[in-house]
Amino acid sequence: MMKAAIQLISQLMGACLLVALCGCRGAEDPQDAGSFSDVTASFGIDFSLVNGATGERFVNETMVGGAGWIDYDGDGWLDLYLANGHEASSAAEKPGTAGNRLYRNLSGGGFEDVTAKAGVGDRRYSNGVAVADYDNDGDQDLFVANVGRNTLYRNRGDGSFEDVTAGAGLEREGFGASATWFDYDGDEFLDLFVVRYLEYIPHLARPCVERGNRVYCHPRLFNGQADLLYRNRGDGGFEDVSRKAGLSLGGPTDGKGLGVLAADFDGDGLQDLYVANDTTANFLWRNKGDGTFVDVAYDWGVALSSSGRTQAGMGVDGADINGDGWLEIHVTNFSRETNNLFMRKAPGSYTEGIQVSRLGRSFDRLGFGTVFGDFDLDGDLDLAIANGHVDDLVEVNSRETGISYRQPPDLLINDGAGSFSSATDAGRPFEKSYVGRGLASADFDNDGDLDLLLCTIDRGAVLLRNNLNTREKTAANYLSIRLVGSSGPRDAYGSTVVVEAGGRSQLFLCQAGRSYLCSLDPRINAGLGGSVLVDKVTITWPGGRTQVLRDLPANQQLIVEEPRQ
Repeated sequence: MMKAAIQLISQLMGACLLVALCGCRGAEDPQDAGSFSDVTASFGIDFSLVNGATGERFVNETMVGGAGWIDYDGDGWLDLYLANGHEASSAAEKPGTAGNRLYRNLSGGGFEDVTAKAGVGDRRYSNGVAVADYDNDGDQDLFVANVGRNTLYRNRGDGSFEDVTAGAGLEREGFGASATWFDYDGDEFLDLFVVRYLEYIPHLARPCVERGNRVYCHPRLFNGQADLLYRNRGDGGFEDVSRKAGLSLGGPTDGKGLGVLAADFDGDGLQDLYVANDTTANFLWRNKGDGTFVDVAYDWGVALSSSGRTQAGMGVDGADINGDGWLEIHVTNFSRETNNLFMRKAPGSYTEGIQVSRLGRSFDRLGFGTVFGDFDLDGDLDLAIANGHVDDLVEVNSRETGISYRQPPDLLINDGAGSFSSATDAGRPFEKSYVGRGLASADFDNDGDLDLLLCTIDRGAVLLRNNLNTREKTAANYLSIRLVGSSGPRDAYGSTVVVEAGGRSQLFLCQAGRSYLCSLDPRINAGLGGSVLVDKVTITWPGGRTQVLRDLPANQQLIVEEPRQ
């Protein structure tokens, strides 16, 4: 077995990392008091989200707001891809005038719009973004889930992309929402799972009226649309195996999917799928290892609320929040429902822990994007949530509830045992209200702490920089790890990493496709608290191979390559 290659990112980027750590950036937002600052404008992001609302009130207008972090040029700095709708809402399944945008990261000091140069300005009605090196050629590609035909952009490796949707066999149309890349069959090529929402064609949909006014139709009025599983053939093409795998149920039994998380939920070494559905039961598709899946959500207690009701599932993320070595599942829901926190209590069994974890304040919030991450680098995983209502008339039509259309995001701090409280020093961005949708974490400035990208309908993209390691050179200890699979090289999605330092053990999942309509920083970002040395890192690669690293100094960013047999 060849020795794993471990490289410091600083060796690859030379002085660029030093510049970032020294705080040599663009102009600061004057409102930088607190943990997070809004640096959107000062860092050159001028994206406005166009949802095409013209008064006809098509359902798709309320659901947009996706993004993906992608190092498309391989320079070690995460670039940003933003999904957009368009103005022509009466023909929302056809290309319109607004387009998606790609911003190149200028070594942590700002962003440059390179959409035209890269050729990725998709003008369809876009929702979700999924990032991965699907062809194992060493650079990251883009999948965009649209209302209508989806789009697959293959990275040419020269700073530009090619639309290969037709040749790859991904032209099937529908109401695409979130998507994720994962290797379900263990062939070392990433497969694609696309979550779809409703059987709904905007310009053919019947209008809904209340009190003589047009309103957004309730999703219960429409059938769900079957989700799609595409098997990567390894030759640049994909095979639709949705029915063969048992994931396409047909008719009213299909879910109304919005969020998805791929992970090994039962510890058998195979990648499973959790799907957050709107007004229908959530799915937990257990991978049987023979190319098929079975839904165990009811049996495992993660399909419904604690009272046995379906809810309006939007976004989903998973994390080990209490150090027991298993993933909990957080699902955002509609206002007056509360979110879900499904906590594992035994193999194949979860219990609702939203109240015991002090997350019940979500009752008056309508949650979309949700992200676990150690935002204060103290050694346990915190939680951020994007909130915002879908009804812009809710303050008029439901005045008695006190629920607002624009709602502040949440930053909730873990006490280490899985109990959360609101951050006391989150910063002014968390005091403002937005019509929040997607939420994607990333260490975009490579300073060791996790930043946030908030997608909103009213303010477009909002970039929130974590100030923990920017006020001083290194205010809190961390370890960042990028995993690279041995075949390709390829993205090692589905790997798990256990970091042991200072008497504490943390479990991390390597997976970019999480939250709502978003692709996150796939690196392992571990907070170490006061520890300056990591005692042990245990990596379990897809397929079950284990690798152990010991005695690693804190405050570094590693690239770890999977050992070859």
